[in-house]
Amino acid sequence: MGPLDGVRILDLTQAMAGPLCTMFLAGMGAEVIKIEPPWGELSRLFPPLVNGISPYISYLGRNKKGVTLNLKHPKAVEIFKKMVKRSDVVVENYSPGTMDKLGLGWETLKGTNPSIIFASISGFGQYGPWSSRRSFDPIAQASSGYMWLMKESIDPDGLPLLAPEAIGDTIPGLCAALGIVSALYHRQKSGKGQRIDVAQMDAMIAVEPSLVFWSMANTTFKLSRTAHRLNYSGLYKAKDAYVMISLPEGQISDRFRELTGKQELSIEFVAGWVENKTVDEVVQTLSGKGIPISPVLDLDQVLVNDHAMVREMVIKVDHPQLGEIIMPGFPIKFSETKGNLDVAASLLGECNSEVFSELLGLSEKEVHELKREGVI
Repeated sequence: MGPLDGVRILDLTQAMAGPLCTMFLAGMGAEVIKIEPPWGELSRLFPPLVNGISPYISYLGRNKKGVTLNLKHPKAVEIFKKMVKRSDVVVENYSPGTMDKLGLGWETLKGTNPSIIFASISGFGQYGPWSSRRSFDPIAQASSGYMWLMKESIDPDGLPLLAPEAIGDTIPGLCAALGIVSALYHRQKSGKGQRIDVAQMDAMIAVEPSLVFWSMANTTFKLSRTAHRLNYSGLYKAKDAYVMISLPEGQISDRFRELTGKQELSIEFVAGWVENKTVDEVVQTLSGKGIPISPVLDLDQVLVNDHAMVREMVIKVDHPQLGEIIMPGFPIKFSETKGNLDVAASLLGECNSEVFSELLGLSEKEVHELKREGVI
């Protein structure tokens, strides 16, 4: 059993921020019912398709029960309201105002189930001058200053840069998951549900210490460390590959001084010390002295990394169409409960009969009729 066992979540999200949020909640044991339109959500088409299946949906759809529901159909709206009565959380990441247009806004759902927790993830939030603007990860990175920070860190004279992964989605998704868990705890004490409003821009700004460095000292977090020579951390070339070493001033850099017999450290000295050694030699020597270091692994190396495998962060999942596929594992390790993401993503509408029968008491004939009418 996971820590969220017994919690039912209705997942109306698509793309990444919302699905990642609900994926982690599912990994903690919540029953997540993934609701898509009958034609499927947009990420089912994200390339490259493997036997018609997107790696994207395979990653984000794990541990969820997949159903279809056309919320533009009046019958579907009524079905969803009945589902809300029997659920704990609704998560959506439509543009602000869309749920109200569907007749499923916060005030309506609160009236349907006063204890419901209603979480909305959007680009710029439910209020504010930019709230009506649409957003994806690159927009969040641009609006929060992160693309500018990437440029300043790598090449101040170059172009603004995007991070290689969708941090403008993953950070807001994790913030939303934290908000939902907190709201569940509050409801346990008060009996009250509540509305949660998470904006991508807000979440990105919230984890940006450079904003404070810039406002106080007109510099960024990274530049402050290098400019004041309080840190000799960096990427260094060994004989056979690269290593990343963290050498902040203090006890850690003192250990390096003791190891090398050099009191006046510099980036050039560290580079010279590393360059005549293999990666294994550098890693073994520095890690043995308590100095943070890692080889720079490519993804093929991560997939077979013994530590990641022991930590169950590289797992195998049985997919009904693709067979055995490799996925990232669940990162939170509990001592008393379990977290896992080892159930393959549902095919489109795969759980229609199961969910509508168990949750709403519909017969197989009634489910078939809903499909014929275009409701599901």
